[in-house]
Amino acid sequence: MTELPLAGLADLGRTLYERANLPPVDAGVVVDAQLEADRRGVDTHGFQRLPWYVDRLLAGENNPRPELRIIDSWPSGLVLDGDAGLGQLVCTRLMESAIRVAQRSGVCVAVARRSNDWGCGARYPLMAARAGLVAFCTTTSVPTLAPFGTRTRTSGNNPMAFALPRRDGAPIVLDMALTPVALGKVMRAREERQPIPEAWGFLDRDGRATTDPTAALDGVIPAIGGYKGTGLSLMMNALAGILAGSAHSSAVANEGGKRGQFFLVLDPGRFGPVDTFLDEIEEMVRQVKSAEPLPGSNGAFLPGEIEERREAEALERGTVFYPASVVTGLRDVAERLGIDWPWVS
Repeated sequence: MTELPLAGLADLGRTLYERANLPPVDAGVVVDAQLEADRRGVDTHGFQRLPWYVDRLLAGENNPRPELRIIDSWPSGLVLDGDAGLGQLVCTRLMESAIRVAQRSGVCVAVARRSNDWGCGARYPLMAARAGLVAFCTTTSVPTLAPFGTRTRTSGNNPMAFALPRRDGAPIVLDMALTPVALGKVMRAREERQPIPEAWGFLDRDGRATTDPTAALDGVIPAIGGYKGTGLSLMMNALAGILAGSAHSSAVANEGGKRGQFFLVLDPGRFGPVDTFLDEIEEMVRQVKSAEPLPGSNGAFLPGEIEERREAEALERGTVFYPASVVTGLRDVAERLGIDWPWVS
């Protein structure tokens, strides 16, 4: 693992995206989203993806200068056209608008169409929770899952993320994909020519258990809970794809704005006294944290608690750690764009 400074990474990321024709402000939004993922330890959704995004921007597959437009709105909702911009930019702007609507109306249902990969999903409901709101967010993604009992991929991993505000502590955030692990971990194992654990449950094309990451990505990718996971994927397609007026199911792609997002934001103060809501959240936390641990266990963690600790540690150090494959990818894209690598190898 290589330790690199957050400030230097932010400068490098903004420079790379600006070379790919992103305006400086937009480049800053995308870099902030990706480094937030890296700080939280969700590094499969951070700078690991930066070279992929740069290549898609340069190839014209994603729009570096999208005209983000609210094409429909009503007192409790809005529809945003992402104009094939990077998903982190589209979703950050969507949530900013959704927060304003929810603060005014008590609830906001917001969708984005013609969007792209949103990166780390926790970012968006966390924005709402930090404003004292409750949020649920989901997105479509490229088809990787087959209906239970089949091998034909018709649906995406379609992650979902929830967040709850707290009076003093960090928000509670549950960010989960519909596979046992992020597919980025399998991709990284493929890049580094490492096997994956059999316990992850991946199958090859013939339905046999495999630890070969290439065979796993080409084979039958498992959903959490079997038919329950593929059923959830279908429902997320309906919300973030069909309802949003976006591509869905097998039509979702990595380029051209063929992803959609669905955000639901609620003001808890509209359902009763906000102090009562926050008190009951703390009672829920107390019960979870006071649960008797099993032998050998460190006890219960709240959803997002481990990631919050990792982020605090990263900010205190001012650095994050990357495996060799991520560093190589960043160095290679910098060299291709004529940018000096700022660190000694």
